[in-house]
Amino acid sequence: METRVWPEDNGAALLRESLKLEARRWNRRHLVPATTSDWAELRAGLHRRILEAAGLWPEPERPPLDVVEHGTIALEGYRIVKLSYCSRPGLRVTGNLYVPDGTGPFPGVLGTHGHWPQGKIAARVASRGHVLARQGFVTLIVDAFGSGERGTQPGQYEYHGAQIGAGLLSLGETLLGAQVWDNQRGLDLLQSLPMVNPERLGVTGASGGGNQTMWLAALDPRIRAAVPVVSVGTFESYIANPNCICEALPGGLTQTEEWAVLALTAPGALLILNALRDSNAAFQVSEMMRSFQRAQEIYRLLGHADRLDCRAIDLTHGYWPEMQRHMLGWFRYWLKGEGTGRPCEIPAAIELPEADLLCFPDHQRPPEVASITAYASARGPQLKRAALAQNAPAPARRRDLAARLGADLTAPAAYQSGRRAAGLGAGRHLERFTLEGPRGALLPCLLVRGQPGAAPGTLLAVHAKGKAGAQGEALVRDALAAGRQVCLVDLRNQGESRWDAGQVRPDHEAARTALWLGRTMIGEWVEDILAVAGALAAEGPVSLAAWGEPAVAALAAAALGGRAFERVAAHGCLASYVLEGSAQAQSMSIFIPGILRWGDVSLMAALAEVPVELQVPVSPAGAPLDAAAAAALQQEIAALAAGMGLNSAVSVRAAEA
Repeated sequence: METRVWPEDNGAALLRESLKLEARRWNRRHLVPATTSDWAELRAGLHRRILEAAGLWPEPERPPLDVVEHGTIALEGYRIVKLSYCSRPGLRVTGNLYVPDGTGPFPGVLGTHGHWPQGKIAARVASRGHVLARQGFVTLIVDAFGSGERGTQPGQYEYHGAQIGAGLLSLGETLLGAQVWDNQRGLDLLQSLPMVNPERLGVTGASGGGNQTMWLAALDPRIRAAVPVVSVGTFESYIANPNCICEALPGGLTQTEEWAVLALTAPGALLILNALRDSNAAFQVSEMMRSFQRAQEIYRLLGHADRLDCRAIDLTHGYWPEMQRHMLGWFRYWLKGEGTGRPCEIPAAIELPEADLLCFPDHQRPPEVASITAYASARGPQLKRAALAQNAPAPARRRDLAARLGADLTAPAAYQSGRRAAGLGAGRHLERFTLEGPRGALLPCLLVRGQPGAAPGTLLAVHAKGKAGAQGEALVRDALAAGRQVCLVDLRNQGESRWDAGQVRPDHEAARTALWLGRTMIGEWVEDILAVAGALAAEGPVSLAAWGEPAVAALAAAALGGRAFERVAAHGCLASYVLEGSAQAQSMSIFIPGILRWGDVSLMAALAEVPVELQVPVSPAGAPLDAAAAAALQQEIAALAAGMGLNSAVSVRAAEA
């Protein structure tokens, strides 16, 4: 059966453009204040909102640094100290400290890196330490959380974004916030050193490291000078374009634009370096200039126009020697009072073997040098236990869930097109139509009419692979064979409306886009499912079946939709957001900020007011639950329902042995 509804293959482009239009509207809402008092008011509130969204409010515990040196490399005019320090209780950061010869006091610079799996030891990252130390700057270059020596497996370097970095979202944290905190602790370390002038601190990095540079300079007033490289655009340009989860602030575009974050650096000196030939649409010079010009208005308003500058350099994406020349001139002027702030010559490049820069060359790191996955796996159960122990009534739990999903449950489907009928033979026919759900989302629907005498009502089927995937499932085939009425629908970014082809990871850009707009993909799918169910309700009871990641949305819809469904079947549903290893088997659509501070999948199921079947739920690593784990999950759901005074009608079926 042909499942296509729309005659033209432009549904994906339409959804993508609608998201970009929404981003443009948010951009226009964020206007530059006209007075210093208006800016002061905006600044105070914005600073707090960023910390909250990043997972840094209240502030994490700040234990003693407990700096441990793991070796020293002596070079001409400076040395490299391999060290680690305590960022949070039980969590250490690895870094290399480049120290000029002499007693100082020298300015201190924090070096942040982008998406180089080797982290601080990569030659292109270490080169900045060599350049700065030879010019009289104490420079600390650290491994970003999940990179370098802080990866999942010691000695195996990996990309710390995608599902790995997104694993922090379930905890109510973000990779963006974790990096800010590690870097703030790096500033603590620099200020503690006797050879560093604690009043003259700078920060620089490229790409993802430039993003870290911007956020640190915005949030920590100790930064006197900052140079973000190939990383500044607009938050509007982040929407529906490739970026890392480390650069995602949940709800960010609904709160502010990038110009305001840049302006938070004032009165610190800020030099923005972008590349004319950057291939990333988010970092085009034209986008950077939009943010620069608005931030410039704030710097002028505050009387610090000379402390903000930008330069577009005819290079590709990277922290090339030419860019290092600009950075060095800026730091010499603003941190040492030397030169004019213009580019200056840099010494010849030095490149050491990567292994020489490792804190743990034998890869025998202590457990405190933990990966993102290890940290999230330890923290998740604690948060879940605390959340489930709360004595909150079911209505309050439901309201909190809807808020965490970013789901709008107040508006029914806004529009339903006329239905185009076509025969299927044997006295049956199908109807193709478009439903406009909340936020203007267009949902292509395929309805196979039931035969006389068949079971009443409609089976609504949603699938991670869209209508075509649902059509191939045994439950749908059996329903069609029995003459039941079946409705197949593509949820947002599925089937005919899939605009995110998964260039980085499945649903990567769609999930990031939803986060920036204050939503989640699970929440969007809940809106879609309830809109379609509402449109079908006049034709009798609706049963819901879902496969893959949309199965979580089906459970959430059951929890939030009252009696919108006769029953719900969730096939291959995620069993828990508590990590017991990697979550890379799941697509990026699955993540919900702070879900473990609310509860877990089990609480969604317990809140359902209709019978629910969990068919072969899976772990975050994608492993089907065995009989014992399935029984434990069902028992947990029943206990939660009883605690809220609800009658649980949830069954959990394990994989067959």
